[in-house]
Formats: sequence, C-alpha cells, structure tokens
Amino acid sequence: MKPVAYYNPVEFTSPKVAYAFAKGCGGTITDESELFPGPVALFGSPARWPLLRQAQAEGREWFYIDHAYFMRGKYYRITRNAYQHDGLGESTGERLKGFRRLHIDPWHTSGSHVLVCPNSAIYFGLHGIDADQWLVDVTKTLRQYTDREIRVRWKVQMNDRPIAEDLADAWAVVVFSSAAALDGLMAGVPCFTLAPFAASVRMGRSDLSQIEEPFYPDDRERFLSVLADNQWTIQEILKGQAWRALQDEVRRAA
Repeated sequence: MKPVAYYNPVEFTSPKVAYAFAKGCGGTITDESELFPGPVALFGSPARWPLLRQAQAEGREWFYIDHAYFMRGKYYRITRNAYQHDGLGESTGERLKGFRRLHIDPWHTSGSHVLVCPNSAIYFGLHGIDADQWLVDVTKTLRQYTDREIRVRWKVQMNDRPIAEDLADAWAVVVFSSAAALDGLMAGVPCFTLAPFAASVRMGRSDLSQIEEPFYPDDRERFLSVLADNQWTIQEILKGQAWRALQDEVRRAA
C-alpha cells in the first residue's frame, strides 16, 4: 500500500512537499487531521505531530520529511521510520561535491569555547523536553567537566551572524539534534549529540563528562556524503527519485 501524505494547509512548505511526495510515490494526499489506512508520510509540522505519534504507536510505516541536512530551502530530507538518516552506507560523494559552498576542513584539536546549539523551544516540546531546562542541565553538566567558555547559539541567531563565526576556535559543538553538529563536522569541530535518533550521534560522543575527550572519526567525508545523497529537491521528489532511493534502501536492508 502506498503512503498517504498529510499536510497542514496553513503552511507554505508542508503542502508543496506533501504534494511532491504523493506524486512521486503514486500515493495520495490529504489535509485531514485523522489517519487513513496505510503508511504515513508528512513534513515535520507541529500541527501534524499527533498523526505521526499515532502512526508510530500503531506500528505503521512512516516517512518523515524535513528541511535538508545541507542547502536548506532547496533540498529536503526524507527518512523511513526515522527522524534522520544514520549516515551509514556507500556514496560516490558526487552530490556533496556539487555543493560548492561546502568543504570539509581538517579537525580542530584545540579551541577556547564549547558551542551549545539548542533546537527551538517548539521542537523540544514535540519531544517532551523543556528547552530552558535542557540548557540549564547541559550547562551545569559541562561546567563540572570543563573550564572552557560555554557559548550558546540559538537557531534564531542564524540571521544575525554566520555559524562559522561561532565555530571558529570552538573546542566542540553540543546539540540535541540540531544540524549545527553537521556544520561543526564540516568545519572540523567534534560534536556531542544528545538525541539518540540524530544523524550526528555516531560521529561524536553523547556523554558530556567526556567533553575534554572529543571523538574525531576518520570517515567524516563518507558520512556527510551519504547524508547529502539522502536529500532531494522538490522536482526530484516529484519525479519519484526520492521514493525509488527509499525503496532501494529497504531492499538493501532485507
């Protein structure tokens, strides 16, 4: 059975992505707030989160769509039964190399500050977490294990200054599941990722007591290339390229 793509009609991104996915997979589309039979596909809209939770509770197959790992606004990531891709697999690296604004820097092995990048309060709330308390807890734990400056960068600051400015001379990046960890990995800054479902979790550490002992994985380029392969433009989704790639992944795992 093909997925039903759910969208929020009052949003801009949700309807267009749902339409493209439904066309690309031969499924159907709806703005209803109740589940129909079959697999569920939806953009990560807070208004549609109850449908996602219900689908998960019922053990249904679900496809999660959200803004891309790289080149957000042009590309969108899609995963099956997961919020983010784990970065495992093979890649030619061609797509990542095509993003000419991106490059992978050598690892930083020094730095004056720890950069903490919380997700938005709305996103934390979807996962049952209080954003302010998360930051208090993270800061308190970090202070027990490092004397470095703790610098906090909220998502809303992205329009005020490039993240590259905060990554300069950073010792490590600490996130829940923010894409800031991927920015850090590209810039050669090791990451500490606290959400077990986040793509970057296997590329760093999750125990903040080890903040002075970061992990420097040697397969960054392959990992980042796999993520780049698992995001698509609206036109690629519309033409079924994303759907075929998702089905190929299922067959490889079988």
